[in-house]
Amino acid sequence: MIRINIKARLVYIAVTLLAPAYAQTGAWALPVALSTGGQGWEAAAAMDGNGNSIALWDERTSQDHIWSRSKSSGGTWGRVTQVSSALETTSVFPVVRMSAAGFATAVWTDANGVWTADRPPASKWNPPQLLVPGASGPIFVMNSLGDAAVAWTVGGPTDPNSIVLAVVRPAGGSWTSQQTVASGVHITADHAAIGENGAAIVTWESYTAVCSEGFCELSNYLLYAARQDAGTGVWVNSGTLLGPDANSHDARVALDSNARAILVGLSGSGAYISATQGVAGGAWSPFNTVVDVQDIAIVSDLASDHAGNVTMVYEAIGFSTSQALAVSGTISQNAWSPPVVLSGSDTSVGQVYFALAPNGAALAAWLSSSATPEIHAVMRATAAGTWNSPVTVSQPGSTEIGPEAAAVNSSGNAIVIYSGYNAADVHTEYAVNYQP
Repeated sequence: MIRINIKARLVYIAVTLLAPAYAQTGAWALPVALSTGGQGWEAAAAMDGNGNSIALWDERTSQDHIWSRSKSSGGTWGRVTQVSSALETTSVFPVVRMSAAGFATAVWTDANGVWTADRPPASKWNPPQLLVPGASGPIFVMNSLGDAAVAWTVGGPTDPNSIVLAVVRPAGGSWTSQQTVASGVHITADHAAIGENGAAIVTWESYTAVCSEGFCELSNYLLYAARQDAGTGVWVNSGTLLGPDANSHDARVALDSNARAILVGLSGSGAYISATQGVAGGAWSPFNTVVDVQDIAIVSDLASDHAGNVTMVYEAIGFSTSQALAVSGTISQNAWSPPVVLSGSDTSVGQVYFALAPNGAALAAWLSSSATPEIHAVMRATAAGTWNSPVTVSQPGSTEIGPEAAAVNSSGNAIVIYSGYNAADVHTEYAVNYQP
């Protein structure tokens, strides 16, 4: 079995296609061109509890830099601010998170390693710091208070020894030194999450690699989760988590405000399976089936609101069509409802992005390429609410468009960032805000 790590992973999934009850409220503003003076790429977005937005992207001029713009709730986008010095690569994939109070943290990568920078509320970006020299592929998570963690893997299929490492930061504090989450012959980090009390979980897996002439065949996956409760400085590993069969892997994890956790992985038979863990950690529950497998899909993400209501959004790919879907469950019951179709009448979707707020408000956005390519988006006001009908948030006039970021807060304010070439053939980042 060959496993390829890419930004969105290909997996298999069966769906029960239920048409959601649609409700339409609020309005999307017209797109605003964020990037100017160069080529904008690889955008990220975040929003605080008051509806203030921040955008981050790689601006390619004579040299690459991280640039940023911010927007107050109900206001307009401010001037461009340079966040980083010149970057030593053209693939930085910045990520930005913002606390409910407006404290923003950005993480990105270049040839020197993993960088980070902070922007206090209503202030300027602090100078960036090289957080992890020589590292790549960071998994960055932050809760609504500002507690944060970054996990990454050192080593790969051709390396006989691999390590999963992490650094953590309490809200208002400093990053710790590097901590070993797990080590082994062939292991890799899958996902991470952090709860409102600062408890952090990193999911990881071990595997067998047979490599020849630059090609590696991976098999014999075993799934694990490591947890660190706030203030302990110790990662407690779960031991092997065996699902209904062997080769369970590619796990995602989420925590609620009480630090109860849910893990969703892909079993060897191709079904999504879930297990839960209590407030104080300890043993994981038996696995339950989230959804069985029949079609190909790309998972956007898994997330929980503060009450433990969990949502997973993904793209299901059939023989000649594709759709965006969501499945909802609860940590307390480890039970899931059948998936619902988010993409309405769209028959060819891709690049699905998903964001969830602490109260369960949610946003999904995707590229619709059934006819003229457009960016479509759909909103949900609460975890118990219904998804509204898809709307077009992009404007005609740009080519080769695609979504790049999405964010939403508990009041239902949202932002989608997409990119495309303008009339002057300049690759440009566009922001579209939603007001409930």
